[in-house]
This record gives sequence, C-alpha cells and structure tokens, in this order.
Amino acid sequence: MKNSFDFHVHSTASDGSLSPSDVVRKAAADQVTVVALTDHDTTEGVKEFVEAGKECGITAIGGVEISIDYPGTMHMCGYFVDVDNDELRSGLQFVQEARLNRNPMIVEKLNAAGVDITMEEIVKVAGGGQVGRPHFAEVMVRKGFVSNTKEAFTKYMAKGKPCYVDKKRLGLKEAVAMIRSAGGIAVLAHPGELRLNGQGEYEEIFKRIKDEGVEGLESYSSHHTDEQNAQFRELADKFDLFSTAGSDFHGDTKPHVQLGVFGEQVEVDVSSLIETMNWIRTERCKL
Repeated sequence: MKNSFDFHVHSTASDGSLSPSDVVRKAAADQVTVVALTDHDTTEGVKEFVEAGKECGITAIGGVEISIDYPGTMHMCGYFVDVDNDELRSGLQFVQEARLNRNPMIVEKLNAAGVDITMEEIVKVAGGGQVGRPHFAEVMVRKGFVSNTKEAFTKYMAKGKPCYVDKKRLGLKEAVAMIRSAGGIAVLAHPGELRLNGQGEYEEIFKRIKDEGVEGLESYSSHHTDEQNAQFRELADKFDLFSTAGSDFHGDTKPHVQLGVFGEQVEVDVSSLIETMNWIRTERCKL
C-alpha cells in the first residue's frame, strides 16, 4: 500500500541512486507529501533536499541514519537535525573515515576471491557521494560477477561472508547524544533487522534504548512483515516510544523498495507525529 509519507529515504549523498532534489521530485510525482532524508552517516544532502521541498511544496525533513556499535545491525535515525552542529559533524566524520578505511580492504578481499574490480570503478559509480557496499554490488553486477545486488551481499559482502569487513562504529549513547546535541530526535530504524530471538529480547533492547534517550521506533518498515509491523507498534506503545514509518528507499540501488511503501494497515497520524517531534524538541530547549 502506498502511503503519503516516508520517514526513511536515501540519496546519492550516501548510497541512493537519486540526488536529494530528485528524491523530492519523485516524492511529489508519487504524491508522497512528507518525506525525510536519512542518508547513511552524512547530512551532506540535507540542505539541497530541504530547499527542493520548499520549491515542490513537499514537507522535506532533514535527517541522518547512523550506524551503531551493537552485536547485530542497529541503525539510529535522527530527525530535524542541525547539519552545522559541531558535535554531529565531528561524530559523522569519525564514521565516514572508518568507512573510507574499510573500503580498500573489501576490494582486496573481493580481488582475492576472483572478483576483479577496482576502487576507482566504485568511486565512479558513487558519483561523488559516500562509498558504501551497495556501490560495490552495483559494479559487480555491471561486470557480470553477480546477477543482482542482493547476490553480491549474500555471496560475498554480508556479515559472515568471505569478503565482509567490519568497521568502527559509534556507541548507542554517543549517537543519541550527537543527535540531541544537534536538536534532533533519535529513532531506532527497522528494529526487525536486529534479528533477536523472541519478544523478551526485543523488550530488553527497547527498554535500554529508551533509557539512553531514544524517543521513537520505526515500527513500520519495508524490512518487516505485516505481523512484525503490528508487533513493533504494540511494543512502541508499551515503552512510550512514538512510531514512525519508512521504506528505506534507495532508488535503483534497491529497486524492490518503493517510496512510501512499508506494509498494510499503517497506523501513523503524520500531523500528530510531527507535532510530537516538535513538542519534544521545544520542551528539551527549556531544560
């Protein structure tokens, strides 16, 4: 089901295929009237994105998605962040440098596995934005080493596969502090990707992130089944975390993910959600 909002999209500033302004134009064409840019570990596309939103009559929210040091995959989205905040910029620079250091090591492992690609080819595909594993996957598809980008991960680059290389990440407390220092709201992205065993483990994690200052949960996600969406909405309510919804749209990088699509029966009142976020930010400034 197509929704008129999407709180989790990516652009060429990280690993999406559309520029920030083109993301906005696509949102307008698809009648998605509220959209948040959450590029991986960078806010470089936010100003262009917000300006394009004004031009197109779209509510364009500036954000970021930060990789968290956690035994699994934990990503934290920050919304309404001040992209010029020094603490946020410093923390993101740390993560970006870790990514830069990792990329040549991935190339070495791929070459050793018989995948003949170069760093120069990958940088060219990235088009001047941050280089991430989806760009490696795109080059591998173009050169015929894999049939699609998913195979590039499942065969070579996913965690536990022969060409996976870990990178340094920020801790949960550090990431939340960065987001809040920049006047933003911290939301745990696609919790289903944590791949925990049973509701008890999820409850334990949600209590922890709540205690660390996280204020929302991406209850609805294209990464989830409809059953998971319902489960996470219930858990968000239980732990007094507001619910957001996002597709994790990347354009051609992830062609199976559509803007504004993240399940059936999505129970999010967008106007109330934005009001809640702004109220939290206003109250925090009073402290």
